[in-house]
Amino acid sequence: MDERTFDHEAFDSRGFDYAGLLDELRCHTTGWLEARRGWLVREQRRLHVEELAVLRVLDERGRVDDSLAAKDGTSTRDVRRKRATARNLERQPNVANAAARGDLSGEQLDRVSDLVDPDDPASDEHWAEEGPQWSPQDLADELRRKRTPTPEEAAARRAARLHRFWWQRDAGMLDGRYSLADLDGALVEAVFEEMIEKMRPAKGQPWDTREHRAADALVELCRMYRDRDQNEPTSGYRAHFVVHVPSDGPATVAGIPLPDAMVEALRADAKIEPVLVGHDGTPIVVGRTESVLSDKTKRVVKQRDGKCRHPGCDRRTGLQVHHLWPSSWGGSDALWNLAAVCTTHHPQLAPQGRLLLLGNPNNPAGLSLVDRDDLPKLAELAATQARSGPEAA
Repeated sequence: MDERTFDHEAFDSRGFDYAGLLDELRCHTTGWLEARRGWLVREQRRLHVEELAVLRVLDERGRVDDSLAAKDGTSTRDVRRKRATARNLERQPNVANAAARGDLSGEQLDRVSDLVDPDDPASDEHWAEEGPQWSPQDLADELRRKRTPTPEEAAARRAARLHRFWWQRDAGMLDGRYSLADLDGALVEAVFEEMIEKMRPAKGQPWDTREHRAADALVELCRMYRDRDQNEPTSGYRAHFVVHVPSDGPATVAGIPLPDAMVEALRADAKIEPVLVGHDGTPIVVGRTESVLSDKTKRVVKQRDGKCRHPGCDRRTGLQVHHLWPSSWGGSDALWNLAAVCTTHHPQLAPQGRLLLLGNPNNPAGLSLVDRDDLPKLAELAATQARSGPEAA
């Protein structure tokens, strides 16, 4: 194959004639063009690996930082991603070789280099062979499945939430965008999907577009909130979550991996349908949909407490039912192990947070906060409960 090269000195002096190059390429056969493009793609990938190697050495010399983004005309995220891949490849000779052969695109390479297990020598060889067969999205999904996020990372995702809206005054339209984390996103998706599917047309009439029905669903939610009974305790929408439980790795909701403690938080205020999946993500067993706490139980707890039971908090709306001793730790669903907690303080309590809210919820002053590492205090409370039963916990 004729591997065309360019005279860079001539290019600098006269510029690049793109239209002229097109005219020249139009003289070649389709087969030649396809072969030429394949060679160019492989060469770009080889040069990319060489660039990463140069970047790695510069990184060792302290010459790589976010300022490189401005020089390259890219984003700081791109610079950091390249630096991470360059560091990984030093310990991944098989993946580096596959990339240099042109078998891996830049997107594939970034994700494959993250998938290789540094503690498993066979992992490098495995992903060097498997990686080229996977799409970048499939590789990203596999990476998420293999890595359980920490509670801190989940908190960072929630901290990044946003909802912005603005008026197009000339058009008379309210525009907006939003970004929601894991469980919040799954909840919004579930509610909208249900509302959209129920918006059936009158008999004999055509279906409205999905976009129109989604917009109508948003307006309907706002109208329902506006017209609600202000004196009625609000428990919110109880979502139906399908939780995928693999044999190893984190459980996922809507494809988003969750910290183990966050799955625990779903139990009180959602319906859970567990699905056991195999290593390839194929469903094996679908469990029975479980509504852990009934509406009656939650209503009794909220009426008993009347407000958030976190010491010092008087919030009376947006309350959730919390297991004092987490159910994943063996805690009971009995009323003496339940208390109403607001959405602000709920994430701070075990198993998600460091604090335990313990004591007798039937006593207005019976609950106190204990650090989960305060073993003497926990032992004292356990001894009290053993002597007097759950009512004196």
